[in-house]
Amino acid sequence: MALDMAGRVRTEKKGSSIVSEADRAVERLIVGRIRAEYPDDYILAEESGASGGNYPGGDNPGKEARWWAVDPIDGTLPYLSRFPFWGVSVACMSGSHPVGAAVALPAMGEMYSALSGGPSFRNGEPIPPIRPGPPGDHSALFVPCGDFEGLEIRFPGKRLSLAAVSLHFLYTAAGSSFGAVSEPTRAFDIAAAALILENAGGAVRYISGKEVDYAEIAGGQRTPEPVAAASSDQVGWLCGQVMWTGD
Repeated sequence: MALDMAGRVRTEKKGSSIVSEADRAVERLIVGRIRAEYPDDYILAEESGASGGNYPGGDNPGKEARWWAVDPIDGTLPYLSRFPFWGVSVACMSGSHPVGAAVALPAMGEMYSALSGGPSFRNGEPIPPIRPGPPGDHSALFVPCGDFEGLEIRFPGKRLSLAAVSLHFLYTAAGSSFGAVSEPTRAFDIAAAALILENAGGAVRYISGKEVDYAEIAGGQRTPEPVAAASSDQVGWLCGQVMWTGD
């Protein structure tokens, strides 16, 4: 659907970003498919927000409840600019953690997927474990596409941005980059790609070193601090290279 609509959709401002008709149409399709199978589940979707579920904690589903995080088009700017660096991301969550993930990159004909406790796949083939090792002068680190006051990143290699954090995590999982640093972000942006990365030997952490508790941001709020992603043996080092003095 997103491919069919590319190049002929209207856009509008959404805060400091933009949204297109395609974002909303793809989201309606995905949410409708989930609702058909799991009518009472809580769903957090980028454009329509939170719906369903009836948890004592309101938007916090707790530690075990099943819920869903949906980003219909991660990378709306690349999508509208006719770059291929955008994806459709769906995560099935169990309370604080993703347990199932699928991220399609339609313009590049790629599908990444994972289930908790198993391998990660790209187009049906297992993704080899990430090779551990320190960064070098020509290692690539994915960083935010814009300037964020209070965010400083030290890194000896090269910096890249595709304006789609899920792709940053996926390419780290595939071994194409050393890692990624994201500004404070939301569950639907990172949950699916984070599971795929973790199953390939990576780790996703707040820069303080704490694990991301997705139940705490199930209401659509941003993470309280930036997020770092790298191989499990290097993510601690990467967290130490990021300074954050923002709100």
